[in-house]
This record gives sequence, C-alpha cells and structure tokens, in this order.
Amino acid sequence: MLPFIIIITILLTAVGANGASLWVPTTPQSPRPYALKKGDGIKLAGGNTFPVTGNSSGNAFCILNTNAGSSGGAGVFPHVHKKTYENFYAVKGRVQLWGQNLDTYKANTSIQQTRILAQGDIGAIPFNTIHTFSLLEPDTQLTGVLVPGGFEEFFFHMEFSAPPNPGNGTTLPGSGGFNISELADWDVYPQLDFVPRRDVVNGKAGPGNWYDGQNDLPDDYSAPIWVAKNYGPKWLNSDGGRYQIVAPFSQGTVTISPSFSSGDVAPLVRSEVATAFMMEEGQLEVLVDGYEPVSLIDGDVVFVPANTSFSYVATAQFTKFMYVTGGGRGLDYELIKTGEPWNSAFYPQNEQFGMGHSRIMRI
Repeated sequence: MLPFIIIITILLTAVGANGASLWVPTTPQSPRPYALKKGDGIKLAGGNTFPVTGNSSGNAFCILNTNAGSSGGAGVFPHVHKKTYENFYAVKGRVQLWGQNLDTYKANTSIQQTRILAQGDIGAIPFNTIHTFSLLEPDTQLTGVLVPGGFEEFFFHMEFSAPPNPGNGTTLPGSGGFNISELADWDVYPQLDFVPRRDVVNGKAGPGNWYDGQNDLPDDYSAPIWVAKNYGPKWLNSDGGRYQIVAPFSQGTVTISPSFSSGDVAPLVRSEVATAFMMEEGQLEVLVDGYEPVSLIDGDVVFVPANTSFSYVATAQFTKFMYVTGGGRGLDYELIKTGEPWNSAFYPQNEQFGMGHSRIMRI
C-alpha cells in the first residue's frame, strides 16, 4: 500500500493543496477563483452574457459580452454615467462608438468624437461622458468592462422586472420600458438632444489619431479615449525566461511567449487587486493556489480575487489574452515596472526563443 499512498501524495501536490476544479458552469455569486468556458456565465436575452459581475468580483468590475447582429442606428439612446467608467472592446465584427464630455458639450467647447472599432480596438467612456454605440456586422462580439462592478444589476432589472406601461410618453426606446425619471436610480442619465455624427472617414470623425498615428493615453480622463489595435503604448517584459508584451489601458492585452527553456518556472503572481483574463488566441495554462490547473483557449475566462497567488504559462506561440484589473497596482503595473518601452506587436525572435515550455509554478 505504501507505493500507492506515495503516488497519491505526489498527485495532490502537483495540483495544489485542495485540488479543487476552477471550472464552474456559470458566474459565482461571491468572490472566488473560477474559470468559465467560452460563452458561459449569466445569460440574458439579446445575446448578453456576464462572465464577471460585481458579486463575483467583490464589486471590482463587471465584464459583459454582447454577441449580436447589426443594431442599425444607435444601439441605445445617448446617455451619461456619473459613477460608472465604461470600456468598449471589439472582439469580432465592428462597433461604432460615439462620445463627448457632457460639460464641454453643453458649453460648446469640445468636438464630438466617434470611432469604428474593429477586432482589438478599444474605446473608453469616463464618467460624465455622453455616449452611444451601434453594432455594424451580422456577427459582432462587443466586450464591455464596467468599473466598479454592480452596474449589471440594471440589465438584470430590465430582464426580470416588468417595465412600466409603455406608450404614456415617459419611456424611452431601448430602455426596457423604464420611466425616464427611474433611470437615474441606475446611474443612467439620458441626453436626448445629443445627435451622433455620421461623417466618418477612415474609421473616425473628430480630433485625435486612429490608425493614422500613435494613440497616446491622456493625462486627463475627462473625454473619450481611443486606442486602435497595436497603436497604443506597449512595454516588453522578459522576466521569468519568457517575453510578455503588455498594452495597458485600464484593461489591456498581454502577448506572451513560451519559455526560452523547458527548465524555467513561471513566476508567481499575487496582486493586491482582482484580475481577470479573457483569451484571444493561443493557449494559456493557469494555476491558482489550491486549485487544479486549467488550460484556456479562445474565449475562455479566468477570474482571480485580490491577494490570491497564481501563475500562468503559454503553451502555444504568440498566446494573447485581454486582462482586466481592479485598478491600482495590478498585473500590468508589475509587468511595466520591470519592462521596457516597446514599439512592435511582436516579441524578439532569437536563438533562445521557443526552445521549450515553462513549468507552471506549483503552489
């Protein structure tokens, strides 16, 4: 019996102290480490899925995936949030996003901006910014990140609560039948005199670069922020015997190489803020303290609460994932701190590269 006991002990050590599964069938209702297969999570009508919510993230953030066809015109009435910061990330298809600071719009001291977001493009809508959007392709996925978490309750209320009687002149199209005055309870403030501009040329209208130049991040987060895929600032980190290109933007992307040699061990990460990954390409193995490792592919999501140890390794070339952090000194901050400014979408190709795969950190 002794050899059998030894084998079992080795296996339990290899998968963590508890050996619990990270995979769950839907989004948890309280913070815990978990992983979801592509398309899983809390589902609502209209193609909306929530892989991360305020409940599951400790109110750090919410992730909403919308899979739908062309919406035709504006997908929702123009509005402002006073407490919610909202990012729009195009995963596939095309999305048009409009935005303008509310105060400068009223004072007529700013110019309305719009961008057509294609795969990998991002637009950020800070507090007090008028915005609306439209899905432009028959098969579009728009990923929204809302900070802090909790705004998803507005969508749940629209889905599961009977709306007021429409047709009485106090409701808005696309509002689920809400009375206009009730929307403020959900941090939604309609701006019905805002008219989205239609003079787009080469994917943009209004000031600022798009695919025609570097998309720098502003110091003042009072107006819409735009970053076209691979046109924003990037840093290269080579810690732990692998390359990682981080493109930060309150959320952002990481492109990661396999290790330089099979003997390398993936560095342990322990962030003071919550972290989520959503896979874009390649394959990533993630190990969270006390859980079995999971192998993530396109569309899969993993969430790790704050102050929880984890490690990750790429098991395919040019593995790429979108990350979201709870602000502060998150994963991107740590990668940038020991990295160097980088201009390419590709990490260096040299004789060391691709010699093997990292060993994941056993926690």
